Amino acid sequence: MGTPLVAIVGRPNVGKSTLFNRLIGRRKAIVDDQPGVTRDRNYDTLEWNGQEIGVIDTGGYLPKTHEHIDLAVREQVEIAVDEADLILFVVDAKTGITDIDEDLASILLQSNKKTLLVVNKVDSVEWEYEIGQFYNLGLGEPIPVSAITGKRSGDLLDLIIEHIRAVPVRDTDEDYIKLAIIGRENVGKSSFVNTLLSQPRAIVTDIPGTTRDPIDSFLNYKKRKYLLIDTAGLKKRKRIKENVLFYSNVRTYKSMQRADVVLYMVDVNEALTHHDITVLNEAARQQKGIVLVMNKWDLIAKDHKTIEYYTAEINDRLGNLNYIPQIYVSVLEKQRLYKTLDLATEVYEERKKRIPTSELNEFFLPLVQTTLPPAVRGKEIKINYVTQARANPPLIVFFSNHPDLIMDSYKRFLENKLRERFGFKGVPLRVVFRKKNK
Repeated sequence: MGTPLVAIVGRPNVGKSTLFNRLIGRRKAIVDDQPGVTRDRNYDTLEWNGQEIGVIDTGGYLPKTHEHIDLAVREQVEIAVDEADLILFVVDAKTGITDIDEDLASILLQSNKKTLLVVNKVDSVEWEYEIGQFYNLGLGEPIPVSAITGKRSGDLLDLIIEHIRAVPVRDTDEDYIKLAIIGRENVGKSSFVNTLLSQPRAIVTDIPGTTRDPIDSFLNYKKRKYLLIDTAGLKKRKRIKENVLFYSNVRTYKSMQRADVVLYMVDVNEALTHHDITVLNEAARQQKGIVLVMNKWDLIAKDHKTIEYYTAEINDRLGNLNYIPQIYVSVLEKQRLYKTLDLATEVYEERKKRIPTSELNEFFLPLVQTTLPPAVRGKEIKINYVTQARANPPLIVFFSNHPDLIMDSYKRFLENKLRERFGFKGVPLRVVFRKKNK
C-alpha cells in the first residue's frame, strides 16, 4: 500500500504544527501563537519501530466562519481527511471543548475515517484531570500529550503504528512496475496516460477484486506489467479553486510514495522552475527512480544541435540531480511515448541493481589510494572497504577510520565515480560512511 499517510487536523492554535515537528523529529512547520499561521499543508516522513509513515500538518479548522482564508483552510482539512489513512484530531486541554471542536468531531464521525483523539498541552499532572471531558466528543479514549515537551509522544507513535498496521492493504500490485506521472498543471500528464492506454500496442487490464485509487491504470507492454499513477485528477469541491495547489501537493506526495519510478513531465517551452526542482528533490529524497519527460517537443523549431542545447541547459538547472535522464516527447503527435516506458523500465532495473562487493573494492580501493581524502585537523583519513548494503533502493557503505571527518566534496567525488563506473541511471544513491570495525 506504500507509505501510510497520517493527517493532523484541528482548530487553530491547538498545537498541530508543534506536534508535527515533534513527531518528525525536527522543526519544519511554522509555529506561532497567532491563530491561523499554518495556511498551507506541510508534510514529511518519519520512521518508528521499523514502520515508515507520511505525516500531513493542515491549517486550522473554522467550520462556521465566512472569512476567505478560513474557508480555504477548512477545505485543506477536508482534503487531508479524504487522502489520509489515519486522522489525529488535536484538541487543547487548557481550553476545553469548543463549538468548533464539536463541529469537527461530527464531521470526522461522519467520515468513518479512523481517528485518534489527541489532547495536547497536558504539560503537567494538573491538566491530566481535564482530559475526561473530551469523551463527550464521541471519538473514543482521549490521548494526553504535550507536543512542546514531548511528553507521551512515544506512546502516541506506538498507537499510530498499531492502527496503521490494521489498515487493509489497498493494492495487489507488487508484480507491477509502478510509475507516478507527476508535473505542474497543463503539461500533458493525463493526455500522456490516456494516449498510452488507447494505443493498440498496450493491453489495458482491470484486476478483479483489487481496490485501488480511481486514477490508477494498468497496462501490459513488452511482457511487463505497469501501474500508471496519474496525479492530475481533482475531486469536485465547492471551493476547490482555493486549494488546487494544496490538493495537488498532497496527491503528488502520496503518488510518489507508491511509485518505483517518477515520470516528471515538463512543458519543454517553459524553463524548469523552483517548484519543479523542489518536487524532483523530494523524489530523490524518497530514493525513487526519476525520468524527466519533456513534452510538447513538436512545438520547438529544431536543428541538429537542439537536443544538445536543451540537455545542457536542463542539466545545468538540475545541478546535483543531473543524473536524471531526459526524454523529449510529443503526446499530441504520439512521439516517443513507448520509448518513455522503455526508459522508465531501464531506470527501474537500475534501482534494483546490486554490485558485488569484490567489484566495488577492486574499483574503489586503488582510486582512494591515489586520490586520498583531505586530512582534517592533522588526521589522516583512510577508506578501507566498500559494499552495497541494499538494493531497491541502493545503499552504498564506505568504511573509514574517520567517517565523520570526510568532506562533502570528497563524498560527491566518490558518488560521481560510482556513477561513472556502475551507472545507476536516474537513481538517487544513498552513500553513507561508517566507522571501520576493529
